[in-house]
Amino acid sequence: MELIDENGNLFGVVNVIDALAIALALAVVVAGIAVVGVLGIGGGPAGNGDDGASSTETKYATLSLGTLSIDTAESITAGDEMTADDERLTITDVYATPTSSDTADVTVRAEVAATQREDGTVAFNGDQFAPGRNVSIQTDEYDVSGSVDVVESSTTTLSTTETEALFEDTVDQETAEQIRAGDESAVGNETVGTLESTSVYPIGDDRYRVTAGATLTTLETEDDVRYGQQPIESGATIPFATDSYTIEPTILETGTTDEPGEATTTTVEIDLDELSDREADLFEPGLTETTGGETRATITGVDREPATVVVKAEDGSLNEQAHPTKDDVTLTVELETRETDLGTEFKSETLRTGDTIYLDFGVTTVEERAWIVD
Repeated sequence: MELIDENGNLFGVVNVIDALAIALALAVVVAGIAVVGVLGIGGGPAGNGDDGASSTETKYATLSLGTLSIDTAESITAGDEMTADDERLTITDVYATPTSSDTADVTVRAEVAATQREDGTVAFNGDQFAPGRNVSIQTDEYDVSGSVDVVESSTTTLSTTETEALFEDTVDQETAEQIRAGDESAVGNETVGTLESTSVYPIGDDRYRVTAGATLTTLETEDDVRYGQQPIESGATIPFATDSYTIEPTILETGTTDEPGEATTTTVEIDLDELSDREADLFEPGLTETTGGETRATITGVDREPATVVVKAEDGSLNEQAHPTKDDVTLTVELETRETDLGTEFKSETLRTGDTIYLDFGVTTVEERAWIVD
């Protein structure tokens, strides 16, 4: 049998042209199978499909780094940068408030070139980057970690404002002697709190009540205004720290640095019974209670007479007679008070006749009931 007959058929069955077409088609199919075998389904290398495809996208985030040493807090500055492969985190703003003379609370704003995944999530340095997630920042100067508060598409700065607050704390004598108007709380060269007014009152043995008004640099969030991590509102406790002392006062009022009410004076009488001559001799007109350069009480009068004792006579009767060595003393004292909507206040507490007050005259102290006479 001829290979190709007179009609052009191969082996007398298939046309030569058709055979060539079939052979070409088979070659294409075989080549396609080979390509799929090498690259895998989807056109990429086998085992590395497009399901995990990603891109880099810039986000802006607020990060809470918590309480750090003051040295670390001072080393964190705008412009600090961390890179991880194609990702990058750049600090664009810093808000830090001292929590003691050695520590500070730090919040930063950062521009983050993060990985945008096809499933809609964002990742940085291998971890999901979203509110509530942890984040670590490593630079040549420090290695810190914290949490993501907010992730947004714009804004490189933190929103801060100045807030006035009146607060109060109880401290020991050593601390009380250091507190003055003008004291500043700062991290590095950034001042975040200034005492505008201070009143220091002795209220007991080595106990002083400090009432102070301060201007604070506060952080505005979506929910509230904060100093460090604490909301600025009545009843909240915040740290106020300088190089020499730390107090944790309770906020009495916001929007003012002045104590409530109008300054006035109130005259009271205080009875001291059965004092020895040595004790009674300590009191004289002009004696004052003075703290922080401010006089809070002045003795304007001293009435002294022998104390009386009851003696039983031989006939059984009871008789009063002068005590041979003891005196009763009545002090007339002018108090520096404030008249408020709630009444008269002395040392930031309501004063009513018969209330017990504490006075420190330096040479001696008095803790007795006071009777308002004017």
